[in-house]
Parts: sequence; structure tokens; C-alpha cells
Amino acid sequence: MRNAVCENLQCHFYFYICRKIQIKVMGILFIKILRIFVVLAVLFSGTMGYVISEKTLAAWWIPVGVALAAGMLTLPLYRKWIWLTTVENGIVNVLCHLVCVGSFCYVLFLSGNNLLADADEYEVTVTVLDKRMEQHEKRRKVGKHRYVSDGMRYEYYLEVAFDNGTVKTLHVSRAVYRNAQKGQPKALSLSQGGLGLPVIKQGI
Repeated sequence: MRNAVCENLQCHFYFYICRKIQIKVMGILFIKILRIFVVLAVLFSGTMGYVISEKTLAAWWIPVGVALAAGMLTLPLYRKWIWLTTVENGIVNVLCHLVCVGSFCYVLFLSGNNLLADADEYEVTVTVLDKRMEQHEKRRKVGKHRYVSDGMRYEYYLEVAFDNGTVKTLHVSRAVYRNAQKGQPKALSLSQGGLGLPVIKQGI
């Protein structure tokens, strides 16, 4: 009877140890997955912010300034990012905080301006100052560390001037690029953004 009790206690002890190890391993795995998710979210935010900014008529420093201000206002929370950086270095965690918070606020600001834009559109005429085409090589992965050429990718840009003297480079479609002529007027359809920045609705 005594041996049976000892064996039962021993089994419970082994189960407890195994359970603790399992919980610890799952916690480590969850943190690693969360780190990857945050990095991907930051990259996605930066990409989406860039895409939306191309259709927003505003000086680059306005959304960047909003994002930087949000990062600075929440700077006292920089130590909360130690779980992501895995280091106690203050400079590293401050930079991590500014990049993460800044990128999220950057895309949120531009997205909010775009999504809350007025339904009414108005037309403005700009002058095409220049047009250019950029050629980029596409590469395809065929092995673990091997890539091969997979054709070319083309991007089209127009440099236009507004009546108030503002000059902006627009990323446009191939059809718009082909129809545009240097020194000639071009019509753009705009709407007033929800946060005060005009948004291009048609014409690019």
C-alpha cells in the first residue's frame, strides 16, 4: 500500500514537471510567433502607408510628423518592447518603439483621411511637367538561396504642377502615362479627405 502511494505521488510529480515544461515551451513558441507577426505588421503598415500616400495630396512631412508625434507622446512606454527586442538597451527599445508605433500611426492617419473622405468630388487641372518610366527586373525563387530572372516590371510616373505652385510626382497606370504629354494639362478628380488632406479619386 505504501509503495502504491509513493508510485502515485511520483507519477503526479512527473506529470507536474512535464506540464510545466510544456507550458514553458508553448509560451516561448507563442512569443516567437508574436514577434514575427509584429515585424510583418510593421512592414505591411509601411507598404500600405506608401500606397495610400501616393493618392494623398500632402507634403510628406505631415503624415510623418503625425506618426513621429504619436511615437514621442507614448515614448515612456518604450520598455514594453523588451519582449520583442530581447535586449535591455534603452536606445534599441526607443528605436523599436518609434518604428512600430510610428508605422502603425502613419498608416492609420492616411487610411482615416482616405476612408472618411467626402463623397462629393471636384475636378482640378494640372500641368504635366515631366513623365518617366522605371524598369525593374522581376526575380523568381528556384532554390533555397537561388533566384532567376523572371521578366521585367515597369512603373510609370508623372510630375505635375498644380495652380498653387505645388509640384507632385504621381504613380500612374500605363494608359494614363501613354496619354499624358509634357506641357499639356491633365484633369484629376479629387475629394476632401476626412482629416483635411485632399485625395485623388480619378485620373491616375
